[in-house]
Amino acid sequence: MRLLILDENYPHLDNLMGDVFVHVRVKEYAKKHQVKVFSFFHKPQVLIYEGIEVEMFNDVHKLAIAVKAFKPDKILIHFYQSWMLEQIIKTCLAPIIIWVHGYEALGWYRRLFNYSWYSPVLLNYIKKNTYQQFQFRKLINFANLTGRVQFVFVSDWMRRTTERDTMSTIKQKAIIANPIDTDLFSFKEKDQELRKKVLLLRSFGSNKYANDISGKAIQLLSSKPFFNELQFTIIGQGQLFKKITTPLTRFKNVELQERAVRQIMIPELHAQNGVFLCPTRQDAQGVSMCEAMSSGLVPITSNNTAIPEFVTNGESGFVTTNAKGVAYAIELMYHDTQLFQRLSIEASRSIERLCSLQTIVTKELKLIEHE
Repeated sequence: MRLLILDENYPHLDNLMGDVFVHVRVKEYAKKHQVKVFSFFHKPQVLIYEGIEVEMFNDVHKLAIAVKAFKPDKILIHFYQSWMLEQIIKTCLAPIIIWVHGYEALGWYRRLFNYSWYSPVLLNYIKKNTYQQFQFRKLINFANLTGRVQFVFVSDWMRRTTERDTMSTIKQKAIIANPIDTDLFSFKEKDQELRKKVLLLRSFGSNKYANDISGKAIQLLSSKPFFNELQFTIIGQGQLFKKITTPLTRFKNVELQERAVRQIMIPELHAQNGVFLCPTRQDAQGVSMCEAMSSGLVPITSNNTAIPEFVTNGESGFVTTNAKGVAYAIELMYHDTQLFQRLSIEASRSIERLCSLQTIVTKELKLIEHE
């Protein structure tokens, strides 16, 4: 089959922090089908990234012409945008599958953590989001009426929330998590000493990632007698990096690296650590968390949104509610090596069951190949 993937933020050598979870599945599709990626709102060019051809457009009209010229058997869309309905979906006869990840379907009131009340920025976001919600309802209505569009949700929380926020019921839908490459993020039994080595590898581009909670947890731990035995490695980039990490610069056992990391390099970081800090204010799944779990790191995350679908508190990680809970989880494992090693093993096993690359791609290809 000729499969066309549309994704604005597809990764490449100059965009290593792009939608890697899309690229992982596309490489698997390419083993069975002819695939091509169209990315948009970028300087026009054609490049090859890890064997996948990516064509970039700065004009949606030219992109629409290229879609027709490619003559795809299926169009696969990640992060739907409203212009796609008229420019792509209605003008192309190929069946379409749309992955719903979050921002394109959620109401503005679910992202208030990114804004100050009564700010012009918030008011502008509310206007844009209200329009976006209206457009997404139009898409759902078109899909229900024609049967030409199917939706894939990465978690049941994402499905429930989308239908609630758009005040819609979607007829054709599936719940399939983002795949985790369990061969790349392979489990290696963790030495008990690695319970003292804590990794935070996250974007600092939004309050959604709750890196401030991790920072507060480290400050709380600094009063503990065992604090200097711990080693924290914090890696990421974004406008919040300096604000969040500046209070941590006084600690000699906190290493700060403001940079992006290629996915292929992440397993080495996983191997050097035993605990993964990933509190969140909103996640449809938590891909970086699942990758770390697959490698055997114990996740310390938050009890909200889709997280409980992927982490069971006290069995495959810690699901907390605040910085005190994060700090307490680290302290528990410091004092209980058997707890740390048991959680490490179960974290990896759970991801193998829930969202290994083979499991997820098999489900997606069954959906894609269905006539």
